[in-house]
Amino acid sequence: MLTAETDESDLLGPSYSPTLILNRVAKCTNLYLSCFFSQASTITMSPEDPTQNQDVNADTPKPKLTRHQKLVFCGIAASYVFNLMSFSIMAPFFPIEAKAKGVSSSQIGLIFALFNFVNFVASPIFGKYLPVLGAKFLFLSGAFVSAGCNVLFGTLDWIDDEQTFLIFCYVIRSVEACGSAASITASMTIAANTFPDNMAQMLGILESFSGIGFMAGPPLGALFYGIGGYPLPFFALGGISIATIIVNFFLLPSVGVDETETGSMKNMFLIPAFYPLAFGVIVGSACLGFLDPTLSIHLSTFGLNPSQVGVAFLLIGGVYAITSPIWGYLADKTKNTRIMMILGFYVSTICYLLLGPSPLTNLPSLLWIVLIALGMCGLSLSGALMPIFLDLFITARWYGFPDDISTQSVISGLFYSCFSLGAFIGPLLGGVMVDKYSFPWAATIFAGANLTAMLLICLLGLWEWRCGRGRRPPWIRFDVPEEKPQENDNETEPLLRNHVNTTEPEAIKT
Repeated sequence: MLTAETDESDLLGPSYSPTLILNRVAKCTNLYLSCFFSQASTITMSPEDPTQNQDVNADTPKPKLTRHQKLVFCGIAASYVFNLMSFSIMAPFFPIEAKAKGVSSSQIGLIFALFNFVNFVASPIFGKYLPVLGAKFLFLSGAFVSAGCNVLFGTLDWIDDEQTFLIFCYVIRSVEACGSAASITASMTIAANTFPDNMAQMLGILESFSGIGFMAGPPLGALFYGIGGYPLPFFALGGISIATIIVNFFLLPSVGVDETETGSMKNMFLIPAFYPLAFGVIVGSACLGFLDPTLSIHLSTFGLNPSQVGVAFLLIGGVYAITSPIWGYLADKTKNTRIMMILGFYVSTICYLLLGPSPLTNLPSLLWIVLIALGMCGLSLSGALMPIFLDLFITARWYGFPDDISTQSVISGLFYSCFSLGAFIGPLLGGVMVDKYSFPWAATIFAGANLTAMLLICLLGLWEWRCGRGRRPPWIRFDVPEEKPQENDNETEPLLRNHVNTTEPEAIKT
């Protein structure tokens, strides 16, 4: 949001020297951050009810971002951009190059899908052991592995044999996904640790930068491919990523380096609320991924050309990226995470019924209905997904999890794992359903998935809050240490003393 005093020509002036461009980017970033953090309030959790909001010193000035926090944010945001660009930069040209080597379409699809599947498997593992390895080390090492794999992927064009080319694609893509999982999990943990009062908002802003990376990857990939052929996009992205790693080495704080215990995923799985929330993350991510291989075919029935289809993709991605910080801010401000999730999935259900439109609605197939539904999908899915990250933290505290790096890393790893699983399932399942049935029926099935997620979260809220009679006490508290039997240091002492004083009286001793 630009103020009235902001001179637009000062931000977009006619001179485009590198120094002026960097200054203008800094000004835009500062304005963007100021819009969402200048009004943040300090909220604490009462020990009796961690979900009870309490404003502390409401009359005191609102806290502002420190210089250290801004630098950390810039480093993490750059990581998000380049990680998503690693996934999307090869979309315009890699299928063509792979087809020329004899690789089938299904094998090409598996190369793309493998990235998200490995993220799903690796993220919880990195989240568990992050407190021991250290968030900064895991972040930098993961980013370095991902950057190195980008460079290696640029050399695969020199392989002529189809099987060898395919094997190296799978191996390098899998290792690159491991690096990406480590980097993203560590960056989410650092963000939660650095911005404890604005976790959902920070996730929303970082999702915006994820959208920037995802949307900027294909056009930049096509540009570099046109200039220098197959290797240049990967070499350029790998080189820029390595330069960013060097800068982040000095920017990011050392988090978790003194920890000796890992977080407990087993305890997290014992929380009943985890499963509906995890299902919501998977459904939301799958709904976004479902449109990747199917929407362009559906829009072509309206006579749209490829550039117009690209604008339609930009509609849902742009709305999702723009509104994510707003939903995150509202979640941090109000703590009404469950209500936001329910409303988000409810609106998303209606939108996916309109995308076809669904045969159940008996609506005519009109382009303007589809485009409005696309924009509303981005709005509703960001409203459903952004509060889940914060809700997981609130729920973990309610069950006695410590508010430290071990809990932050486990939740970050599980959240990103569920999001990656949805991103893996969505395109795969969507393509199969469109081939077997049709796009309207496939969108109807995903509308049903949104409705199921909404109902599960509703039932969870009714059960957990006992239909308005207060929040149900946890069935287990993880902050209560288990009673351990006292060990006898002296093997000659009797096991059962029966409270008899076995010491000799003073008279006998003398």
